[in-house]
Amino acid sequence: MSWSLNEIEGLARKAARGAGLDWGLAEEAGKATRWLCAAGWPGADLLAGLLTRNQGVAYDRIRPISTDGTWQARSGMLCPLAAGAALCDRAWDWADGQSATLGPTAMPLLLVPYMAWSADRTGAILHLGFQGVSITRGHGETGVDVAEADALTCAAAASVALTPVKTVTGAPLRRAYRGEIGTEAARTLLDFAQKTYAPDTEQSRLSGAGAGLTDND
Repeated sequence: MSWSLNEIEGLARKAARGAGLDWGLAEEAGKATRWLCAAGWPGADLLAGLLTRNQGVAYDRIRPISTDGTWQARSGMLCPLAAGAALCDRAWDWADGQSATLGPTAMPLLLVPYMAWSADRTGAILHLGFQGVSITRGHGETGVDVAEADALTCAAAASVALTPVKTVTGAPLRRAYRGEIGTEAARTLLDFAQKTYAPDTEQSRLSGAGAGLTDND
């Protein structure tokens, strides 16, 4: 089903919040999902899968334990939303020529927007690579080189590398103005988003539009 990018961002943000992320991380998750959908990639479907995978897992177990050496999570699988936020926090390190290696990471495509934002913020040209996927961002342009289409949407990567490079390489990424969300993924995101709404109380039901004790008919 086709959605506007604004609708996708809003739904993704609420779903991430409903899944337990704080509002700052949820805001970034919404923007990251929008970025991917605007690239023609199934960002919303990946987010739905990630939130389902992380359900009931404490944030402290899926965030990077340390950003020195190879990044790892206590659970053994990094969350790309948590790792992406950490990548952005160190954007100037990548611009200064440092690299990052991430250990096992779920839904690694969700890292791409964070890499792009780091490049745009600093003016650096950055490369993100994992399992047959090579994506470069610099000067507002994105280049993509993928060995197999399925590699983009892999559920997990054994490792992910972020490195500064000198040029943008790969096929130019074309942007879209609407995105697709699969039926099951949309249902999952809506279920998570529903958790951000306060439950009805007797008072709220009586004071709501069209409700009350008075029969006006």
